[in-house]
Amino acid sequence: MYWLQLLSPATGAVFGAIGAVLGYLFKFYLDRRKASEDRAFVDKRDHYRNLLLCLKSLREGSTEHIGMLWYEYSFLWLHAPDSVIKSANALVTKIKESSLTAEDLAPFVGDLLLQIRRDMGFSKTSLIPTDFKGSVWSP
Repeated sequence: MYWLQLLSPATGAVFGAIGAVLGYLFKFYLDRRKASEDRAFVDKRDHYRNLLLCLKSLREGSTEHIGMLWYEYSFLWLHAPDSVIKSANALVTKIKESSLTAEDLAPFVGDLLLQIRRDMGFSKTSLIPTDFKGSVWSP
């Protein structure tokens, strides 16, 4: 019989108010979390774009962006997955070699771009590193 008293209209209103407050707090938490994830995604995308622009400036013979290149490279160590870091390491090692050609670097750049694509949400891509035919480092 005691449980019937809990179902009175006044008690139902209290439970309804508590439920509404809990629902609002849960929605607030989810909205904040989504906004944080969106900001992190945009930030990561911008760092990846800057990294590729630094590589392009090196291709053009400009050394003014060397500091920015190393800054973006260090960003990878903080926020990118292991596959992107390993791919960037392979590209940096190849860049340090004295004789560079577009044909030598294209697969390394392609692999870096492929790992970045996977990190940015295209995990089921069928591309391979040699599919890259872009001009990030072509003369």
